Amino acid sequence: MYRSFAACVLAGAALVCPAVSATATVQPWGQCGGINWTGGTTCTSGWTCQAQNPYYSQCLQGPQQPATSAPPVATASKPASSPAAPPANTVTSAKPSQPTSPSSGGGLTYKASFTHYGAGDTFGSPNCNTNTAACSFYTKPGFSAAVSQNLYGAGPGQGQGPACGTCWKLVGQTDSSGNKLSNAGTSVVVMINNLCPANGNPLCSQNGLSGTNQYGANINFDLCSDSGASAAFFGNSGVGLAVGTATQVDCSQWNGVVVH
Repeated sequence: MYRSFAACVLAGAALVCPAVSATATVQPWGQCGGINWTGGTTCTSGWTCQAQNPYYSQCLQGPQQPATSAPPVATASKPASSPAAPPANTVTSAKPSQPTSPSSGGGLTYKASFTHYGAGDTFGSPNCNTNTAACSFYTKPGFSAAVSQNLYGAGPGQGQGPACGTCWKLVGQTDSSGNKLSNAGTSVVVMINNLCPANGNPLCSQNGLSGTNQYGANINFDLCSDSGASAAFFGNSGVGLAVGTATQVDCSQWNGVVVH
């Protein structure tokens, strides 16, 4: 369910997600409703199911939104192997609820490093564009990325972190040696759908959001090649690791469809 790689070596790790029962209690930050949702709708104690848009409701802390804004929940079950995608141009943005992660569209900017992973890399990383990603969704179409644990807001096996569904504008400036990229200034907007865990991953082992990795970056974004994010960002620069900036933006700036 999460993205794992050694420093400068892109190696993926995918875990199998257990089937969700419609009667199961949904854990914090988990999906609990929305059009075509057939999983659990009752949040764990102290959390409420709050609508983010007609296709996605999430277990969050705080008062529940008015019932009139809650999306309908499908009553007919569908096989887990054939999830229903929302109509084209529908954006799902999960609202963060923890102080360790920025608020939606907050405009925060961090120095960031950028890598890539996907089904075609050396070790194989098939979970970047499937719902086995840590956030339990993928994008098709739409650029997606895994993000370091300090921003993701949860550890391996803990499910959705508060950064799931947030959108970021990434701008590359230099390579790993500090040389200016041939396509410096090129930017893409990605949606977070996966975790790059801190344990065993130097690029993603920052100590909080003020800590840095070996490239001086507060956050590492691992761009999902299968979503097209890597090709759009790195282009013909000839590098696979870059350093630049990451700024959180409203997901209206992201183009894509979320698939659960």
